[in-house]
Amino acid sequence: MDKQGGVMQFNSGAENLLGFSADEVIGNLPPTSILLEEELAKFSKEFASKFGKEHIKNYNPFYELGIQDIKDTREWTFRKKNGTLFPVELSLTPLKNDLDEYLGILGIFYDITDRKKAEAELLKKNQLLSYAEQITMMGNWSWNMVNNDITWSANMYNIFGRDPKILKKVTFDTYFNHIHPEDRKEVSNFIEITVKEDKFTDVLHRIVLEDGTTKTVHLLGELITNELGEPIEMIGTCQDVTQLRMAEIKFRGLLESAPDAMLIVDEEGTIQISNKQAEKLFGYPSIDLKNKPVELLIPEKFMHTYKTNNNNFFTTIKTSEAEKSEDLYALHKNGEKIPIQISLSPLETEEGLLISVAIRDITEQKHAEYKILKAKERLEVLTDNLLNKNRQLADFAHITSHNLRAPVSNLNSLLGFYNSATDEEDKAEIFSKFEIVIGHLTETLDTLVEALKTSNGAPTELKKLKFEDILNKTKEILTGEIEATNATIISDFSSVNTVLYSKLYLESIFLNLISNAIKYKSPDRDPVIEIKTTLIKNRITLTIKDNGLGIDLEKHGHKLFGLNKVFHRHPEAKGIGLFMTKVQIESLGGSISAKSHVNKGTTFIVTLN
Repeated sequence: MDKQGGVMQFNSGAENLLGFSADEVIGNLPPTSILLEEELAKFSKEFASKFGKEHIKNYNPFYELGIQDIKDTREWTFRKKNGTLFPVELSLTPLKNDLDEYLGILGIFYDITDRKKAEAELLKKNQLLSYAEQITMMGNWSWNMVNNDITWSANMYNIFGRDPKILKKVTFDTYFNHIHPEDRKEVSNFIEITVKEDKFTDVLHRIVLEDGTTKTVHLLGELITNELGEPIEMIGTCQDVTQLRMAEIKFRGLLESAPDAMLIVDEEGTIQISNKQAEKLFGYPSIDLKNKPVELLIPEKFMHTYKTNNNNFFTTIKTSEAEKSEDLYALHKNGEKIPIQISLSPLETEEGLLISVAIRDITEQKHAEYKILKAKERLEVLTDNLLNKNRQLADFAHITSHNLRAPVSNLNSLLGFYNSATDEEDKAEIFSKFEIVIGHLTETLDTLVEALKTSNGAPTELKKLKFEDILNKTKEILTGEIEATNATIISDFSSVNTVLYSKLYLESIFLNLISNAIKYKSPDRDPVIEIKTTLIKNRITLTIKDNGLGIDLEKHGHKLFGLNKVFHRHPEAKGIGLFMTKVQIESLGGSISAKSHVNKGTTFIVTLN
């Protein structure tokens, strides 16, 4: 820009970053229009103060910069044409001609959005690291072994109780003088071994603060060497584990006071700690169990599962309570098997997940449990038998009352026909039908009595039956009703003509479904009943279809086969037939369902097992 503050040059980079074209800016738009007022005011005050000028309204800091012939580089916030703000680094350089006359200022700026984000992220990470060190009571350090300089993080000073403002320089002696006198030799040997073997493992020791407080710290680190393999630096962390150490001592005390045998096992299944109860139970001294595989004590069956599902086991146990395994046997040192119960609990440690294994000898409990289980099994058998007998008796009572009602009703119908007949031949024919129905009634009674004698009301003896025979018997029983309604029965047993089934149940199924089809016939047409058998997936399906009143399944479907449920105002409707039919079919492993449309008819689908 020129010395009056007008733009003389605006390159493509400026166009891309700010969104203005060169024509829009040169001679038209002052550079101050893309600056924030507060930043410009701050810049102006700074320059006025620096050069002893009065900061007035028309004071131009850019002109001052050119007159003083100085460069300035700092961060600014620029405003794009669309109003978006973004950070830049702006370098301002005075422009002069060959006569050293001030012409204006060259401004070169860079978009530093990514840099600012990176700086913010780095600041955030440093803050998080500082918080993490405070939370974990950990600090980090580095030791330059060439010049003996040691650098501590802020939390290292906190751990050692030192003030960084007072302790200006940290050396190895600073650290070593804090080591507990009883641990100094151990730490010195550790450092010598670390340098000699070129490997830093870890060391646990005590330190004494200036106020006499004793702490336990855990050092982890890494040794850095030069091209010649000479050690030049150590870096690492230092954690205050005083509380953990105290907790470990308490934990050991609790472990020894536990009434059960206790083992602490790592993720590899290696025993780390055992208590006195474990010595008594297994016959091994604790020192002999240290670093031994847990298979030495735990049964192979359990350990096979433990190993093959290792990852899943540890993942699960982190989020669940103690997992218990019963019916296990442990091995004593002398080879004796001991019935045990195991409880597993997770222990989160710095070294990883450990598993606390509580082992209890349950020899006496197993004997008592065996007796209880046997008594329970006998009681369950008796209970099941009693429930079965009750169900059978209820089933038998319903079958008896329902299966006798139909032939008795049929006898009443025939008696009506007989009383109204005037012709002797008609009476003789009706009388002959009396004999048939009475014969079937007697047979039903005999069958029911025989079933009661042999199975206490559970007629489940299976016989090979012909569907045609069962249908014919049903038609004979319902002769009066069939003639009274002019019903037509069409059957097709060509696919499957026989079945191994309970004769009493199959007769009851036919009688219930066919009598229902006649009973609930449409007043507008004679009943037509179609009966068919098919074989579907090696199971016999029996369908009985009628053209009667039908059932509103949306309204009544959920209670279609319920006890005492009726769906039409028929004087003989009792709501027992479909219920008993369903019970009989399901008791032998079958099923029954229905399709129906109001005033069109109903189809019952029976799957026989």
